[in-house]
Parts: sequence; C-alpha cells; structure tokens
Amino acid sequence: MKKNKIALCYPWLHLYGGGEVFCEYTANTLSKKFDIDIYYYSLDKKIHKKLKFKKNINLISVKSKNYILHFFCSKFMIFAQTFLINDFNKRAIINYKFMFSLGGEFFSKIKTYQYLHICIYSLNIFEYKNFGLTKIYKKIARFLVVLFCRFLLEINNKKFFNTVTFSNSKWSLKRAKKTYIIKKHKVFYPCFKIPKLLNNSFYNFEKRKNNFVILGRVSSDKNIIDGIRLFNEIKNDIKNSHLHIIGPIDDKYFLKIQKLNNLKSITFHGLVSLKKRDQILKNCKYGLSFFYSEHFGRNVLEMQKLGLIAFARKRGGVKELLFDKHQKYENYEDLIVKIKKINFHKELRKKIYNKNLIRLKKEFTSEKFDYELLKNLN
Repeated sequence: MKKNKIALCYPWLHLYGGGEVFCEYTANTLSKKFDIDIYYYSLDKKIHKKLKFKKNINLISVKSKNYILHFFCSKFMIFAQTFLINDFNKRAIINYKFMFSLGGEFFSKIKTYQYLHICIYSLNIFEYKNFGLTKIYKKIARFLVVLFCRFLLEINNKKFFNTVTFSNSKWSLKRAKKTYIIKKHKVFYPCFKIPKLLNNSFYNFEKRKNNFVILGRVSSDKNIIDGIRLFNEIKNDIKNSHLHIIGPIDDKYFLKIQKLNNLKSITFHGLVSLKKRDQILKNCKYGLSFFYSEHFGRNVLEMQKLGLIAFARKRGGVKELLFDKHQKYENYEDLIVKIKKINFHKELRKKIYNKNLIRLKKEFTSEKFDYELLKNLN
C-alpha cells in the first residue's frame, strides 16, 4: 500500500544536540505511516554521523547562492529557518499531505504544523535570556536580526494563525500565545529516546554515593561555572561527594573553567556513549541544571528517569518536570539550602523519590509521545 508523502523541516543537521535528536526520532516515527522529505540548510558538511534516518526518508539540502546570505545562514539558525521558509514557498509544491516544521515557526501554502520550543521570531527582548543571551549588546543584536528576518517574511502576530502549533511544555505554549494569535494548539512532552524508568526501590537509591551530575553541553548558556562554584561551596557539608559533568565541551568556554580555583573532586567526561553515561548516573544521587529558563529540560528528565533527584530553576518549562517544591530553586542561595535540607533528611528524600517514580511512570514515556504525535497529525 502506497504511503502519503509529507515534508519536514529542520534548519541544521550537522550538529548533534536535543533538537537534532528530536528531528531524527520524530521523522523515524512518522516514517512508519508516511514517506518523508526533510528540508534542511546545507553548510557544505554532511549531516552528523550519529543521526540515522530510515530508508524511506529523503534528505533535501538547500543552500543560498549568495555568499553573504550563506554566511549568515551558516552562523545563525534563524537565518537558516528564514531561508527554508522562503525557499519552500517558492517551490512547485509536490503532493505533500502536510508540512511539519520541527525547528521553529513556519507557514506555507499547504497544511502546516509547527513544533515550538522557543519562538525564534519573538521581538520580546526580555525573552532573549532563554537563548542564553545575558549581555545587553547581544540582546540588541538579536532584536535587530529578528526584526530583519520578520521583514523578509512579512511576519506579524497573525502570520501563523492557520499553522497548527504543538509545544514541548505549557510554558512554551504560553510564550507562543503571547507572541502570535494561534488558532489550534496542543502540548505534548518530547519524552523519547530517554532511559527506561529505573524502577528501583528507595533502599537501592540510598546505597548510591553522594555524587552530583550536570548533564548537557558544557557552554556559557548552560552556566556550568555556577554549578562548579556551588559544588565547591557544599562539598564539605556533603561527605564523599563528587561532581560529574557529562556532555560535549565548548573549547572556548572550557578555557574559562580551567582558570577557576579548586577543580578537585570534579570530573569532565565530555561526550560519552549512552551506556557509559547511564552507568555514571546510576551511581549518583543528585542532578543539577543551571540554565536560566529551559523551555523543556530533557537533561532533567533523563536524570530523573535514572533515579536521581534533580534540581532546576523555578521558571521555564523545566519546572513541569519537577514534582516537588524542594526541587525548584529561585536563586543560588535557595538551591544550597534545598540541597542540604534534602541531603540531611532521609524521609524527605524518600517522599520526593517515590513521588517522582509515580509521575514519571504515568506521564513521561516515549509511548505517550508517539501516540500524541500520530493522533494529532491525523
């Protein structure tokens, strides 16, 4: 039986992060029901070697012939997405059932869906901390870039009215509804390719060492230096503790880290295999996230699935993955107080651990994501 054909869009495929994994998994899941063309911007590089797409998925690279435009598309994802929107709408549309954008806002001449993490065309300068931009000159530069891209695409708050919007958290959807007038929308959490729930007893959890983990890219937007400083402040109070930092390392940012004092009891693992990552996590009690305002927080979910008690800021979509108030912190000082309180109170640890186990088993599974995805695209 011949399958319907659909188009997917994702700006870059030469990297290997949460967004690219999301694109890979979603495309492979949809390939069970559809034949697929994926449009992406070509940077004269092959797609990342870790990305594996099914045989009935056709990768279509597009590239600007203008050297200056190509330069900007290769440096800024928003330019790549803008070029893809423009290019797709100029093409003679093949008989696609629909277009599904996995990396940001999109509009087209056919039925269109978009899965939003952050509104990349938002003009709200106060939202730019969510992109890891803290310095005012960087925020102004971002504002001007967004303004230019909106001008090119003639974007206003009604531009995506007929695009069906999916979001990875209630927080992300709230941001989208403040930015655009949206007709149809749905939230479903991207809980795929994460470890199976480690359904261990609290007794086994207590056997773990008092180790901490920071999981994710070692870069300035993840505020890893804050995590190192915090660990150095609490390690004398929490005996036999060690900090593991797992994820690809930004060399420039790592030079700043190496200038810090007291990096003892801290191990940088870099990018490791999933098997090794899981082995490390299963011997740790606490997970840390320092991103200012995470739209979802996949790293937090992964740590909790492997039985850690995770901590993250009380803002953004990540707070929807934390089921106890003691796991959400306002600031650096608040986090120190909460870590110490949990570490020194066994009954509180047990309550949080068991609460996490119940919620994760019920609400955050890859099966639920697959079901919501296929149901809402029908």
